[in-house]
Amino acid sequence: MKWKIKNEHLDQTKLVEEIYKARGVSDYRALFNLNEQDFHDPYRLNDMQKAVDRIMRAIEEKERILVYGDYDVDGITSTYIVLKVLADLGADVSYDIPNRLVDGYGLTYSKTFDIVNEEFQLVITVDNGIKSIEEANIFKDNGIDLIVTDHHENEAELPDAFAIIHTNLSDYPFKPLAGVGVAFKLAQALIGEEALEYVDIAALGTIADMMPLVEENRAIVNVGLRKLAHSGNEGLRNLLAFLDITKPSVADVQYKIAPRINACGRMKSAKLAVKLLQAKTSKAALKYITEIEETNNKRKKLTQILYQESLRQINHTEPSIIVHSPRMHEGVVGIVASRLANEYSKVSVVLKEDEFTYKGSIRSYSGVDVIYILNELKDLLIRHGGHQNAAGLEFKKEHLEAFKTRFNNLIPDAQRDDIVVAEGYIDIHTLDMQQIVDLEHFDLKDALFVFEDVVPDNRYLIKGEHTKLILGHDAEAIFFNNKALYAKLNRPAPVTLLGRLDTNYFRGRSKKQIIIDDYLLK
Repeated sequence: MKWKIKNEHLDQTKLVEEIYKARGVSDYRALFNLNEQDFHDPYRLNDMQKAVDRIMRAIEEKERILVYGDYDVDGITSTYIVLKVLADLGADVSYDIPNRLVDGYGLTYSKTFDIVNEEFQLVITVDNGIKSIEEANIFKDNGIDLIVTDHHENEAELPDAFAIIHTNLSDYPFKPLAGVGVAFKLAQALIGEEALEYVDIAALGTIADMMPLVEENRAIVNVGLRKLAHSGNEGLRNLLAFLDITKPSVADVQYKIAPRINACGRMKSAKLAVKLLQAKTSKAALKYITEIEETNNKRKKLTQILYQESLRQINHTEPSIIVHSPRMHEGVVGIVASRLANEYSKVSVVLKEDEFTYKGSIRSYSGVDVIYILNELKDLLIRHGGHQNAAGLEFKKEHLEAFKTRFNNLIPDAQRDDIVVAEGYIDIHTLDMQQIVDLEHFDLKDALFVFEDVVPDNRYLIKGEHTKLILGHDAEAIFFNNKALYAKLNRPAPVTLLGRLDTNYFRGRSKKQIIIDDYLLK
């Protein structure tokens, strides 16, 4: 990685203030005071009135309505909100979420015919549907009205739907809402201020989908996290108690809540997470939490098994890592690819071998534009999609060797400047612990810093996978899923680290901790 320092003279006694100023926020406290008064009028969204009128007519005429979601946290929370609002309005409403392993993403061709055969009169997509051109035509041909609510990038051709609610298609003042943000706006349009009952759910999806936490998103998260601490949702209340979370933060959602909800869609069925949100009693909630925790632990174990299997396939002479196996699991191939890319500093492709195809995920490293490569290889591919740093793909088995050869040959052409921006330099030894606590409190836990010429007192390899550096009596650094740093520090030497700040509480003692993203040895 190439590092760029945003502020060469960062005052580490005023970290929060200086970081937000560098991001163009002169009064960061005002950002954290945004509330429901800062929500925009939902009727400024394209087709909102048309959608509301159609939904209310469907409810009055007892038509069968289907809410069709997605299997990640954003899709799950979107599904729950719209489903619950419609049910409370007296609608004859059901929901469906595709199975990642069977159906794939979004409103697919086969799923569309299932819906037609089940004789629904109205279908509402949440967090998907904006690219479902053919599927919308099938619904129209069969007399089914389609309302699309989505936030993904739209193309020039739009689905021929009854209504499309999408920030890009209107003069709505804030464009980067999450899928659940759009769903929440639909709830506001349908039931007004009563939609605040679901703002904690909307905050979960907004945070988990990595939306920019500014303007209306920040207002949703501010109000949502306050409500989450005393949530009226039985499932969420019990999940927070299980995780020992009393004052929910953005970091709690990112690192504790979201991975567990996502595990349902990765390993089993996203409907398990919906059932948790629908739980009426503590007993029912704890039953689903136990199942979700088992599913998440299974995901962790499977990731480790498949990672170890991948290590045995690596050809270290090639410029990329390309591994494949019939034992790969579509729910974790992306996680395995990320670990390989991080450990070996190479673009990594992890493929599940099926009867006729290879299907998997790519993770970039060092600025390689993987979408550029896939576009150059589209004559070999059945499908592909994603962005510069992460993508999915599928191709026929007979194209494997051609794929490997051409993929590796294209890497030099796909190289882009990979500039990582750090906020500034930090002296870990003089940094006050409260400054780290404030970073998390004001949602800056992911801020990157450079720690120049750190000399470790000692180093350890944890579980054979993670490098841990001891930096005096009150500080340490850890590089997860990276053994290379441990091997390279075989003698005392200064090392410059790029990483994030955290605190580590162990046996009653607290230490300042650097979570390493990259390093430079002299």
